[in-house]
Parts: sequence; C-alpha cells; structure tokens
Amino acid sequence: MDKNPQKKAPQSFVAIYKELALPLTKFVMKRMGATPDKVEEVVEETVVAAWRGWNTFRHKSSYFTWLCRIALNKIADYYHDQINSRSKIVVPLIEALTETDSKSLSPEEVLVLKDLKKSVNGVLNLMSPEKRRLLQFKYWYDMTYEEIGKILGISERAVEGKIYRAKHEFSKIWTGEY
Repeated sequence: MDKNPQKKAPQSFVAIYKELALPLTKFVMKRMGATPDKVEEVVEETVVAAWRGWNTFRHKSSYFTWLCRIALNKIADYYHDQINSRSKIVVPLIEALTETDSKSLSPEEVLVLKDLKKSVNGVLNLMSPEKRRLLQFKYWYDMTYEEIGKILGISERAVEGKIYRAKHEFSKIWTGEY
C-alpha cells in the first residue's frame, strides 16, 4: 500500500478533471460572458491553481465547489487586469466630466479621479454581464424602466427589481461585504 498522497494525487486529479472540465467551463462562461478563448484562459488558470493546491483541499466542500471558488478568484484576477481596457460605463463618464474642466482640477484631484475610475470599474467588472448592462442602461444611457423592459422583453417591475439587485450587489462589492 502506497502511503504517499502525492503519488495518488495526479491520477485522482486527472480523473476529477475529466469529470468536471465541462461543468467548470460552463460555470466560468456563465459568470464571465466573455469570448471562448478568454473563458478557456480562466479555466486553464483555475486548473493550474487547483493542481498546485491539490494537497491543500480539505474535503470540507465538494471538489467542484472548491474549483468554483478558485475560478471566481481567477475571474476577479482577469477583470482586475482588464479594468482600463474594458471599461464601457464609468471611464467614459468620468473622462467626459474631467475633459470639460480638467485644467481647474488640482493634481491631487486628478489622481483621486483616476483611482475612483479604477475602483468603480473594478467593481463593475466583478459583476455579471447582465447586471453590468442593466446599470449601463439606467445610468449611462439614462433609460427609463419602460425602455429597458422593452429591450429586454420583461416588465417594468421586473426591470426595477433587477436594477435594485444590481445596485445592491455593486454596493456590497464596493464595501467589501460580497
């Protein structure tokens, strides 16, 4: 009987990976709403991190739950790296505000606005694409619940609830409660 768990880990890990690769990919795809190559990149990083941490898994949850937690961290890392290049909501708004009267801002104010821009976009990019889009419709395009409902094919009441939940999620991520 082989008592070295590291020798058993590769065989077990490969078997688990084969079983969970597709559900993990679907999990990441649903949360990212990104192109397949970006999803694949995050899944690969998740698998590498899981492989490296194989001996730290304590079986307090299912292995899939553990993989999903790693995947969520990798998604956050991905979006953190993409904050400036993928900004579609807040960055244009802040740039529009600062371009109009940027000469009257002190260097400290410019720095604070830059940090604010990064922070807000970091939070937005951690949200699901659906919630991000709802906030974009409401606050960037200044659309009514009725207009948003027509685009999404849902009632005004449903839009109101979804926007409420999106704002609540934004607030929780912003304050670190998420």
